[in-house]
Parts: sequence; structure tokens; C-alpha cells
Amino acid sequence: MFDTILALSLLLFLSKLIGNIFSRIKQPAILGELTAGILLGIHVLGPFLFSEPLHKIEYIQVISQIGAMFLLFMAGYSHVKIDKLLQFGGRSIAIACVEAPLCFAAGFGIGYLFHYGIIASLFTGLALSITGIGVTVRILMDLNRLQTDYGMNILGIAILDATFGLFFLSFLTAFAHSQEEISLYTMGITILKIGFFFGGAVLFSRVVLFPIALLADYMNVAESKVGLVLSTLFVFSYVADRVGLHFIIGSFVAGIIIARHSDFTQKEIKHKLNGIAYGLFVPIFFGVMGAQIDFGVLKDGGLFAMAFILTGMFAKFLGGTLGAKITGYPVMKSLVLGTGLIPRAGVGLAMASLALSAGIIDEKIFAAVVGIVAVTVLFTPLALKYAIQILEKNSAALR
Repeated sequence: MFDTILALSLLLFLSKLIGNIFSRIKQPAILGELTAGILLGIHVLGPFLFSEPLHKIEYIQVISQIGAMFLLFMAGYSHVKIDKLLQFGGRSIAIACVEAPLCFAAGFGIGYLFHYGIIASLFTGLALSITGIGVTVRILMDLNRLQTDYGMNILGIAILDATFGLFFLSFLTAFAHSQEEISLYTMGITILKIGFFFGGAVLFSRVVLFPIALLADYMNVAESKVGLVLSTLFVFSYVADRVGLHFIIGSFVAGIIIARHSDFTQKEIKHKLNGIAYGLFVPIFFGVMGAQIDFGVLKDGGLFAMAFILTGMFAKFLGGTLGAKITGYPVMKSLVLGTGLIPRAGVGLAMASLALSAGIIDEKIFAAVVGIVAVTVLFTPLALKYAIQILEKNSAALR
């Protein structure tokens, strides 16, 4: 318990202090939160301060997961309009149809090249296909570029990648245990659950949200609207997880739905939700992500880890860039989009953990997945900011 209190205090203080330094030199604030986590991680101050690694403290893990929920909720609530996301939906699907198969093939090839079996190689392909939604969204929000056309496409592709990845992993896990478990019935049930979630979300938006707003107006208790918004966030996250989607997709959908009702988008409510999200939960999420960064895994994974990381970064960049160019984006904007798809994070780590416990992969592959998360969450904020600066400088010169 006292480890949790100390960790919360130090993570919040250092993330804001270091984040301010990065912000003053015009770098994304996420770098400050990641750096705070690294400082409190296993290689620097962590062993002297905590009885166990910071990212393994039970209550910190829970708060971190809530931070991931808040990050995607706030993206949907404050930064993304559903009509704009749908406007670019067709292009997002088209780009994903280029980058995802390319990344999958590259990952499968790396696994097979290093003499892993079919199942493990299928997982390495899957692991390289997933984009880190949380990292990408936060970088674009820090740079105030989430609502651009390429920002909407990056977000849409990341959601598609995560949905496909979790869907595919469920069948891969079943296949690893018994080929007989995979059937059209199993596939149909999974698809039905996902359809139920999105159909229920639409129904909630059109039928349930208005009565909830009326209920909040008649409640004679403090912060009733904020409380009902938070309740909706957690319910959607829970239901998404239960149907086989990642819980942060549920959080994102909840944010989009809540933002459609004017009673829940008043300036005062937005201000309070921002304070809860960015004053507490989101910095903890990225701080814990930073604390998990362990470059020692590169040594543990050896040559395989290096090949996996370099191939994964290049394949994602190339696939996103090619997909964007094929769908009509100019070269520089295509390069920005490809750069924005590079990071891997929470979804990939969760999949690797599940695959390890299911016996699909070994410790070396798991170490390689942790390694690519470590490298890409530090590399992408700087690379994406630089790519956007070049894009905007070139656009200004052409005007």
C-alpha cells in the first residue's frame, strides 16, 4: 500500500516536472511521462524506493489501466468527431489492407527464419501488425494534430489493427490447444459479440443517453453529471473487454457517444474530466509504460530481438507509407502517416502476455515484443514531430 502511495506521488511530480521541460523545448509532453517512469524503473531509482518493480505493484497496475481508459475516452470525447472519423473510414480500411498484411508477412518471416514453428511465427506476424493506439493518440494530441486527415487515418488504422489482432489471437490460442476448437460456430459467436457491442453502442446513443441526461438534471447530488459520464466510461470498457475487444476501444466509443449530448459537453464538465484524466490517470499510464522499458531484454532476445525490432519498425513505416500513397496522399503526408503507425504498446504487450501464458511463444519472443515497445515509444514522438514539421513547412512553401 505504501509503495503505491509513494509511486503515485513521485510519478505525478516527475511526469509534470520533466514534461514541462520537454514542453518548453517544444517536444511532446508524453516524453516527460515516459522519462519519469524510466527514472523510477528497475534500472535507476526503482530498486532503492520500492519493494518490487513499480510496474508490478498491483494498485499501480489498476490505476495505469484506468489511465489507458481515460486517454482513449478523452480522445473520443474532446478531439474526435464521429462523422469526421467515418469520413476517413474508407481510406483507413484501404491503408490497413496494405500495411497489416505486409507487417504480418514480415513478422511471420522473421519467426520462420529463426526456426520457430508455424504457431509461434503466426504470432510474431500478429505482434508486428498491431499499432499502439494509446501512444499514437497521445502524441497527436500533444501536437494538436489528431483532427487532421492523416491523424484520423492513423487513429482509424490503429483501431482496426487492434480489433483484428485481438480477434485473430483468440483463434490462434484455440488452435494452439486443439485444432478442433476452431469452427465456424466459434468464429460466428465472436463476430456476433463484436456486432452486439457496436450495435448496443448505437442503441445506447439514440435511446439511453437522453434519459441519463434527464436523470442527471433531476439529481440533487454534487457532480451527478460527471459521475454518470464516468459510469458510462467504465461500463463501455467492461463490455468491450467481455466481448473480446480491448477495453480501450470501449473507452473510445464511450467518449464519442457522450460527446454527442450537449448536457455532457458543457465547459465546466470538460474541465473537470480533463483534470481527472491528465491530472492523475493518464500520466500514471505513461509513467508505468516508461517503468516497463527494459533495454536488457535486447540482450536476452539476442539477434532475434534486434531483427524483430528493426523489421517491425521498417515494415510498419513502409506499409503505412505505401498504403497512404496508393490511396492518394502526397509523398510527405504518406511519410507522416507511416511514421505515426510505428509505435507498439499496451495492446501488443497484452497479447504477448496472453500468448506466453498460453504456451504459444517462448521468453525470447516475449522479450522481443517488450523490446519493440521500448524502442518505438521513445523513437516515435520525436520522429513524428519532425516529420510533421517538414510536412507543414513544405505545405507553407507551396502556398
